[in-house]
Amino acid sequence: MSPLVFFNASVILAGLKSSTGASRKLLEWAAQGKIRAVVSEVVLDEVWRNLRKLDISEALLKKIVISFRIEKAPAGKELKRFKKLLVDPDDVHILTSAKRADADFLVTLDKKHILVLQRKIQWTKIVSPGELFKTLLR
Repeated sequence: MSPLVFFNASVILAGLKSSTGASRKLLEWAAQGKIRAVVSEVVLDEVWRNLRKLDISEALLKKIVISFRIEKAPAGKELKRFKKLLVDPDDVHILTSAKRADADFLVTLDKKHILVLQRKIQWTKIVSPGELFKTLLR
C-alpha cells in the first residue's frame, strides 16, 4: 500500500510555485495516487490565504488538492497533547492532525519548528520533501 503523507502548507505552496523540485514531485505523486496525501482544514486554509501573495492560480491548487484527504481542524483537548513539544503554539495543529490521520510521514519545509522534532516523535517520520523523495525512491 502507498504511504500516507501529511503535507504541511509550506510543501504545498513550494510545490505549486515551482515546476521542479521535490515538493512539486510529491504533489504530482499524490495526484497520480503513488502516495496518499492528507492535509488538515487549517493547513488548507493557510495555503488558500497565501496563493495570491505567491501568484499561484486557484485552478492549480484545486487540481492538486482534489486527490488529498482533508482532516477536520483539531480543537480543544486534542491540541494540548503536543503543545509542550512545540516552540510555536500555532503549529500544534500540524502534529495533532498528522497523528489523527495516522500518517506514515509528515512532510514540511519548516526547519525551525517542525523538522527539529524528528528525534522526539516516534509515531511518524518527520521529513523534508527531499528526504521523503529519496526514501520513496528506494
